[in-house]
Amino acid sequence: MDGYGPETYGDHHAEVYDDWYGGDGGIAVSQIGSPADVAAVIADIADGGRILELGVGTGRLALPIAATGLDVTGIDASSAMLDVLRTKPGAGGLTLIEGDMANPVGLPEGSFSVVLIGFNTLFNLTTESAQAASIGHAAGLLQPGGRFVMEAFVPDPGAHDGMSVRTVELDRVVMDVTVTDLGDQLITGQRIEITEAGNRMFPYHLRYATPDQVDEMALSAGLELEDRWADWSRSAFTEDSGCHVSVWRRSA
Repeated sequence: MDGYGPETYGDHHAEVYDDWYGGDGGIAVSQIGSPADVAAVIADIADGGRILELGVGTGRLALPIAATGLDVTGIDASSAMLDVLRTKPGAGGLTLIEGDMANPVGLPEGSFSVVLIGFNTLFNLTTESAQAASIGHAAGLLQPGGRFVMEAFVPDPGAHDGMSVRTVELDRVVMDVTVTDLGDQLITGQRIEITEAGNRMFPYHLRYATPDQVDEMALSAGLELEDRWADWSRSAFTEDSGCHVSVWRRSA
């Protein structure tokens, strides 16, 4: 998608993101856990240490994690997303940085107990090299024994171009139109909102990766897979799971 950069998704979605994805979901009803569920798991494995969220967005996860008493830093490429986050109660207690999650700068290495990438956000980096770089930087920012945690969908090998209707209301329709490149593992789409007042388009462009492919990137960064669950309740991950929550650990 020409002109699509690290900040494009956030800049286009910031205005509607909380309506669509806040709380337990909106359009994308969470199948694997609410923000409170995420916060409980992160608090449990953090051992009181500092948390870094890459792709912090509007604080859907960072704020409830911080509410558990943990020190949270968030990075996002979208100034619009960070502007929304800064208006929220509790945001003043976060450390927020505008920057590229593929190359976070200005943070001391070995200083975080957990680095988190939630809700498919790694896939917003649209090349394998950028994804590997992000995981490599995450590993370097972890303290010995620290954990890299990622939440993402499991790619469907039968994915194809198409259109899906997300919401139908009396005066509003929301739908997705997507083109899938199986060879390069790319999905390019527009979420289209149709109302009586007019239409709006919300572009997205992502490169998906299988759990095994992410494992390879993590291993190359010096991280070892510790756990993989189907959801934030730590249900068993199986070949039928549509999502995964994976935890890799840096050696002590």
